[in-house]
Amino acid sequence: MNRTANASTLGYAAFALTLWMVSMIHAGWFAPSERSIDLMLAVTLGGSVMAIAGILEYFRGRTADMMLFLGFGAFWWAWALNMHAIAGGAAAPTAGYQSWYYIVWAVLAFGIWFADFREGAAKSMFTLGLWLSLLALALGGWTHLGWFMILGGYLGLVTALIGMYTAFADVINESRGHSVLPTGEHHDMHDEPILHG
Repeated sequence: MNRTANASTLGYAAFALTLWMVSMIHAGWFAPSERSIDLMLAVTLGGSVMAIAGILEYFRGRTADMMLFLGFGAFWWAWALNMHAIAGGAAAPTAGYQSWYYIVWAVLAFGIWFADFREGAAKSMFTLGLWLSLLALALGGWTHLGWFMILGGYLGLVTALIGMYTAFADVINESRGHSVLPTGEHHDMHDEPILHG
């Protein structure tokens, strides 16, 4: 049987790059006026490329990665469309309602994190960082404390670095044919696609 490429590598790279750029603004490194690049990344990498990776992971039988990439592909699309509408003059949501947007996605990320316990330390750390980052952003909106938003940005940056490591490790390990960079993943569970009959 021919092996398929590991689509999660693409998904984690796309997620990490998008999260990295957006989190730099949340962390206060750059002004929100720089957001136009974020919107383009959210549509291309975060929305489209992640969705493709999620569909490919579906066919490989990898439910947690499918949920992560397809679900958060929708997150990035919705986020980008909302920011674009606001830039075009639409009324911005209140801080409280925006916080609920972050919290419901934090709940989804928490569920995926719980499922990722069997998927290896790197993936588990990524989803842990993701839901903590979203939780901090939600708390920032509810409490109006700016340092929560900054914390969410820094947690997002750490999470992005973990995602990049996960993607690099998968590429390097598969190109070498053995584990060079550890991820804690049990490869024997997912070496071949699972066929549902």
